[in-house]
Amino acid sequence: MATKSIRPSIAETSYRYFDRPLHPELFSPAITGRVRTQRYDMTFGICQGGHYLQMHSHGHAIVEVTAPESQVLSTYGLQQTYFFSGQEELVLESKKPFGYHFAGQVDAVDFAVFTRVQMELEIEASRAFLSYQFPATHRLLPGPLSLAQVEGNDRSLTVNTFHTFPDDLAVLRTQTLFEFA
Repeated sequence: MATKSIRPSIAETSYRYFDRPLHPELFSPAITGRVRTQRYDMTFGICQGGHYLQMHSHGHAIVEVTAPESQVLSTYGLQQTYFFSGQEELVLESKKPFGYHFAGQVDAVDFAVFTRVQMELEIEASRAFLSYQFPATHRLLPGPLSLAQVEGNDRSLTVNTFHTFPDDLAVLRTQTLFEFA
């Protein structure tokens, strides 16, 4: 009997960019984390379909979401929607009210490469800012894994994420950079 993965297909996964805050309960996160400084307040959550990142700075907010198209979110404040496909890279930049740069790419690989990458990410998960592995639904494939690495200071913040899609033998990699004046 085949069971459906908790993580949607990479073909259904989109990137969405909002120029306003969204309520975190919209995402049903498995785990959340927060980074606060005098200049910014960033909340990050790992969800079944990927992640959400919410940044607040000096009265302005943006939200970045990787989630399945079926996840209903407001269209109010929605600035960009993009579906990840193949090896192409999405790059989005914004200057207001702080520098924002997003890049994302999907790597579809064969089974041997996928299992090696998954094992390397499982080791890296113990050192990550946040990580979560969802239950496996197939005895030959590991459970979907998401992890976020965060580096920053008062002037900039970088968030690197890795989301594995075992049913698709794919890894979604994203990098987000914030620069504060």
